[in-house]
Amino acid sequence: MSKPLLLFISLFITCLFAEDLSYNAAITSKFGDNYNFYTYAENRFDLNIFYKDFQSWIQYEYSNPPDIGFTINDIRKFRIEYGHDNYSIKLGDIYEFWGRGLLLNQIDDQTTNFDNGIRGMFLGYENGLFTFNHINGNSNIWNFGNDLRIPEYKNSHNVSANQILFDLNSVSLGLSHLSSKENHEFSNLNFLRDSTFVLHNLKGIYGSWILDNVDLFVEYVDKVSTEKNNIYSDGPLDSLKSGHGVYLNFNIYGGNWGLSTEYKRYAFDKGRSSFSPDDYGNRIAFQAMPILVREQNSTLLGRVAHQFNFNDERGVQVSLTGSILNLDVISQYAHLSRNEEWQSLTLMDWVDTAIDGYLPGSNPSALPYWENYFEISGSQLNDNLYFKLGRGQNRDILEIIRYFKGEQQDRIINSFWEYDTTIVDFYGEEYTIIDSAEYLDTSFTDLYSVETKMWQESKSITYPLELSYLFNNGYSVSINFEYQEKQLRNTSKGNSRSYNASDSLWVLIDPENPDSNFTQYDNLFYVGSKNYDTQFNRMFSLTIGKASKWSATLTHDQTNAFSGPTTVDPYYNPLEALIFGDLKYFTGKRNKVDPPDFIQKRWVSFELAYNLTSSQRISILYGSLQGGLFCSNGVCRTIAPFNDGIKLSYSAIF
Repeated sequence: MSKPLLLFISLFITCLFAEDLSYNAAITSKFGDNYNFYTYAENRFDLNIFYKDFQSWIQYEYSNPPDIGFTINDIRKFRIEYGHDNYSIKLGDIYEFWGRGLLLNQIDDQTTNFDNGIRGMFLGYENGLFTFNHINGNSNIWNFGNDLRIPEYKNSHNVSANQILFDLNSVSLGLSHLSSKENHEFSNLNFLRDSTFVLHNLKGIYGSWILDNVDLFVEYVDKVSTEKNNIYSDGPLDSLKSGHGVYLNFNIYGGNWGLSTEYKRYAFDKGRSSFSPDDYGNRIAFQAMPILVREQNSTLLGRVAHQFNFNDERGVQVSLTGSILNLDVISQYAHLSRNEEWQSLTLMDWVDTAIDGYLPGSNPSALPYWENYFEISGSQLNDNLYFKLGRGQNRDILEIIRYFKGEQQDRIINSFWEYDTTIVDFYGEEYTIIDSAEYLDTSFTDLYSVETKMWQESKSITYPLELSYLFNNGYSVSINFEYQEKQLRNTSKGNSRSYNASDSLWVLIDPENPDSNFTQYDNLFYVGSKNYDTQFNRMFSLTIGKASKWSATLTHDQTNAFSGPTTVDPYYNPLEALIFGDLKYFTGKRNKVDPPDFIQKRWVSFELAYNLTSSQRISILYGSLQGGLFCSNGVCRTIAPFNDGIKLSYSAIF
């Protein structure tokens, strides 16, 4: 038996039998099995113990395997804390949040499997005017690759961080520093080397000013990274990358209304495409900064969320909230882009130009993103009826394939040969006049304009609707409906489609007429070989329940086309067969090789949740879930689909 497990058992027994101790505990148990041939079982036990100035937390996990992550049978997390007068000490797994997270924001998110906690020591001192905090420890941060369930590589950090905070009335000022010695592990696709050693040095300053109707927050972080190719060498470090980040939040309040404005400029690295696991020396995982877009609780809006870029992105967000005529109103707008515009000199050679000013750009080469959302909600009929109606719209430039606008000229080479020429004089003698001469003439055409651009773009509009009615006897009925139209296409325009590497020239579509231009849209939604201009997504759920006792939810998720391969689901479940009237399913005559077409574009599930007591809850889900993009705390990952299976969940607090 491992030492952490013995410690866990001894503390638990002590807690049960010691009269001067108090404790609380929680159990979470999950099980899932489906026709994707993936079965998981997760079990976690959390225990908090309190004794005078001491507090401890232990989390034991047995998962074989979990839904996401590695198989484990051990103490996963633990922390012992002591606080007395102005001092505090923490030993174990540390999670702190400084400023707005530009330098340090620690999260343990089970859904996205993101954990940037530090196992080590925390020291704190506070006297009302000054606060000093120190962290020292190690962290192993796992990252996903191609596998949607099991992380593929990790980065190890040896961290030392300090914070000094000054508070006086409405003014707060903080200074922070973080140093990390990182062993950066490359992906399995990198055959040149396995890892490298990088030293990150971050310095930050932030401040806030809070008045009755106005508040302001500003944070700035400077970051320098250096590389050491040989950790055992005493030689100097190699300069690698440097960058900075700025965040500003200004709010105004008046009556029932509030106006919030945000600005960000993160410039820790730059690139025209997504950053890969092999990019290093840039922003590190302890930096989880404000994203400046709305984190939606709508499933369909979440699937079209912007892929945040903490390394290279600037943006603004404005949000207005308030109430009118007993209705709550939310209105939001955001505009983001990279810090540079990119131009392709060739298909492989790209150059960047910094965007002037401070605001985000709109040129497609800066990969801009726009988002706006409006929501109205309220209660009627003596607060028995609640409704919420929203409208979300976004446009996202996902990728630039080529992007050039400029001038070029063609080179012309004229060549001809003169062969031996002889003449005969008056006396019959032959004479050679020219002996095999070559003449070369090189010239250039006039300059002419060339435009060749191609980018991938996504646009969507989504309408989420929620209606719920609470009866006087405690029963309730809720309806949720979401409708979405989405376009995904490649846009090409200009007077050239290709590049001639041998001539180092863009090839005109009509060399005789350089002014000939075209604009072409290639849609990227398909079902088999059939192309679709628009993807229509619909999600409907009906929930019936008894307050504080039970609830039953039927969910139907539907689409008409796919941006990747068409799904093939021969194991569709009886719920789907019943809803769509496939009687052959129940008579044993269904075709398992070629299932009906309707089932490939729909996912149906039924969930029953029951509160055994006020602190115990059990739920069972049967059916299919589409999966897709999910974002939480600025971390996005693709959730694997769950086809025709069962999920069980039990939780208890005592």
